[in-house]
Amino acid sequence: MNRFLTLTAKDLRIRFTSPVTLVFFLVLPLVFTIVLSGGASAGRGTPPRDALILVQDLSKTAASTAFVARLSGMPGVRIRQVIDPTDLLRSSEPDLLISLDKGGAAGLTVRFRLSPWKPAGSTAGRVRTWLESGTAAAPAAASAAPTAAPAAQDAETATFSSAAATSNAGQIITWVLVPLLGIGSNFISERRRGTMRRILATPTSSATTIAATAAAEVLAALVQIGLLVAFGAVAFHLPWLSHPAELIALSVAFCVGGASLGALLGLFARTERQAGSLGIAVAMVLAVLGGCWYPAALFPAGLRAVTALDPAGWAMDGFLAVLSPAASAAGAWKSAALLLCFSAAVLLLTLGASRVRRVSLA
Repeated sequence: MNRFLTLTAKDLRIRFTSPVTLVFFLVLPLVFTIVLSGGASAGRGTPPRDALILVQDLSKTAASTAFVARLSGMPGVRIRQVIDPTDLLRSSEPDLLISLDKGGAAGLTVRFRLSPWKPAGSTAGRVRTWLESGTAAAPAAASAAPTAAPAAQDAETATFSSAAATSNAGQIITWVLVPLLGIGSNFISERRRGTMRRILATPTSSATTIAATAAAEVLAALVQIGLLVAFGAVAFHLPWLSHPAELIALSVAFCVGGASLGALLGLFARTERQAGSLGIAVAMVLAVLGGCWYPAALFPAGLRAVTALDPAGWAMDGFLAVLSPAASAAGAWKSAALLLCFSAAVLLLTLGASRVRRVSLA
């Protein structure tokens, strides 16, 4: 254990010897978080007037028609029905996306989706309050569909994510993934400088050395997550600590998964530059497809199918679940479990690939 801790501390010291590391560790994530959030505080400000609400009617029933008619009577909003919400994003920036689908006994399920740029939480709250208030008179169309009114009471809130929440969570995933996926460059550097050979000359196994290097990157990633979470909580008043257990479990699972994938990618690189470049490229692709730079909820259907298989997308869903005002964050536990299963699968694949490589080089 002492050897493991000593090697971990050594790798952490090496990691932060260059001032440039701090730029990628903290400065750039904060800058991109502020820019992509629009610089607005998620916890302050007044509800937007004349909010643009996109309504995607997947039900096509009398209940959904009555719901839209009732929503159209709400003051201070503009309602536009769309088939594919991405069609409108080229020219407009909606405050909220509402999806209507067939439900159970209520006849209709209402899902409030996240907004890409604006604080969707306040708009969604206004909509629910207005629909549930006794002063909101239902239109005549509701009489033809008596199941439309209970639908408002049984509304399912998928996410109430503001631009700040999406930006903060997305930039955490992006900038933590980059060094984790570049972990292979650390192993190559150790071999090139002869450090690995000298360490293995001591009573220290190669497994301990590799585990210590990975642990150093995971610890650094957890510290980075903690700093960015603290920034989001202070600057944007995001409720990161509303589900602390889920946040910790998800962060650890995400870092372990990233380190596992980085070790696998390191097997395909011959130089430190190749390992670093490969890690950056894969991290950016995973982050974009996972909805870290643009909400996956508004992706086309075909692209959303790819996002469902993306570990960065799982992490994004988990972090947004942690930020949800719902009583529980079951989505965070689900994401953590998926990431841990992914880590185990990648580790097995890495062990198999490294054994095949040793045999081929023998």
